[in-house]
Amino acid sequence: MKQRFKKYRYRFRRLRATPLRWWRDMKRDGLVFVHLFPWRVTLLMLAALLLAAALFQWVYNRWQLPLMPYTPPLNYAKAVFAVINMTFFQLTFNDLPTAPQLDVFPFIVPLIGLPLVSVFGVRVIRVVRIFFLRAERGQEWQETLVRATVDRHILVCGLGRVGYRVAQRLTHKYGKSVVGINDRESPLVETLIAGGMPVILGNLEDDETLKRAGIERATVVIACTDSDWTNLETAVRARQLRPGVRVILRQFADDLTEEIQEKFAVDAVISRSAVAATTFVYAAIGGEIVETFELAHRKYVLARLPLDPTSPMLGRTIGEVAEERDVTVVSHHHGGLTTVEPNPATQLMCHDTLFIFTTVAKMLQLIEHGSEQAAEHSSYHYGAVLVCGLGNTGYRVAQNLAGLGCHVVAMDDKPRRLGVRLKAMGITVQYGDLRWRSTLAEAGAGRASAVVACTADDMTNLQVALQARALNPDIRVVIRIFDDKLAEQMRHSFGVNATVYSTSALAAPDFVAAALDRRNIRSVEVGHTTQAITRLQINGASLNGASLAALHNEQDVTILLHARGDQVDIPPNLTTKLQMGDEIVVMATEEKLDWLNRRNDVSIKDESFEVASH
Repeated sequence: MKQRFKKYRYRFRRLRATPLRWWRDMKRDGLVFVHLFPWRVTLLMLAALLLAAALFQWVYNRWQLPLMPYTPPLNYAKAVFAVINMTFFQLTFNDLPTAPQLDVFPFIVPLIGLPLVSVFGVRVIRVVRIFFLRAERGQEWQETLVRATVDRHILVCGLGRVGYRVAQRLTHKYGKSVVGINDRESPLVETLIAGGMPVILGNLEDDETLKRAGIERATVVIACTDSDWTNLETAVRARQLRPGVRVILRQFADDLTEEIQEKFAVDAVISRSAVAATTFVYAAIGGEIVETFELAHRKYVLARLPLDPTSPMLGRTIGEVAEERDVTVVSHHHGGLTTVEPNPATQLMCHDTLFIFTTVAKMLQLIEHGSEQAAEHSSYHYGAVLVCGLGNTGYRVAQNLAGLGCHVVAMDDKPRRLGVRLKAMGITVQYGDLRWRSTLAEAGAGRASAVVACTADDMTNLQVALQARALNPDIRVVIRIFDDKLAEQMRHSFGVNATVYSTSALAAPDFVAAALDRRNIRSVEVGHTTQAITRLQINGASLNGASLAALHNEQDVTILLHARGDQVDIPPNLTTKLQMGDEIVVMATEEKLDWLNRRNDVSIKDESFEVASH
């Protein structure tokens, strides 16, 4: 019952947020306008106009009026209008006053007023114009937006695919104040600006660019360009300009993580390719790994296992599956209802989803073969896995697959440094045009169990997947695509045995988690709802001593696992009292995860655990 109305509640919140967002945008634009508008110049020009009008009125009524009997005196409003006309040479010969004392006005007023209007008036008009025409707002508006509306913000340096995803997630999902920096304009930058996020264009190696982005008020700096050196240099400059800022660094060489954190005072170092590679690897062998654990020198995984119409587990009970496969079924999802510690007598049906916990070896057998034969014969071997595209992601995918004992054929269009590394590890490496069917056929695509298309070009990846399916209709395809809409369309087009991922989308949650100083949060689809799963270590006094039952009974909170030292309880014993250093795996909504993180804040020392209000 916890999740039945979640979809409708989400839609209602979005509908309610629309007018609020419009009002917030109007307030923000108004504040920027107030800061950008040249008030001093405008007031100076207005004062000059009013003073000239007052002088003209006095002289006119003193010298011109006696020459024009039966004519009413010149009022102040008409005097203002007359000065404006004189400024822009809008007086004809017949309009010139006859009194010689007024002859100086038609010459002096435009001589002084027209240059003032040309220099300063144009600026006033331009500011008013860009306030109403968003398309004409340039860097001056963006810099003013930072100065006027941003404080204690997160600075995202490098708005490529990763930076774009991170910025979007921080602003839309977590409501954080974010400022972006990029070296040039791009469609992704234009999208962020259109969404209201300030973006500063400039060289990240220049201190002035960071200052224009408000580095002195930033709380977090995320350096996530495609260049490791630029990221490191940005981190160093940010630390110099803002000593207390939290720095998150993107680096490919994750084997230097500890050295970089120690030498350069970096709070977190994340490799996009390393994060994404894990998902690609398990997708290639047919599974979705939610979390990995290493306990007592053994690797365990928590995995999501949907049951499709061809699954041999259909019609079996949960108890039979657990005993035969040597796995622990953590939860069972059926018909919109999730049951933790399900009844072993529950019969499995099509489109059910299981969350299971087991060793890596057992998981590989289960998701690859899916039959009793695979569970009984540990000598089962997979067909070859073709990894196409040996950039940072492809290199790590091939390396990790080989580490799991899979036969890997790494492929690229030409020799590269990382391909040479893989060859030195004993992995088969082949070169050729990946878009050609003959290249894939020569690599053994017709007999392969999976192909991972992970080049940097979306079109090439699509062509690889299509050619591989033409050679082997049953081959499992894993495709790297950046565009979300295209990715969704490709999932439907390729049907079963196909997964489509974006490396930037996979890595973005890790950068966001590091920026928010929390453990990584994974989003998983359970039935027709999205749940967030996180691994939480007990640090705060308000959770110390709390029972798992108190947490588990909370709405939208499910405790999947409890670990203390080398002992892992799956499902957890709900009578257990939490202790400092314990770890729990929680499935919950984002709001409840935020609540748990607040309860687990080490700065809360004397506050006792209280159940949150529903």
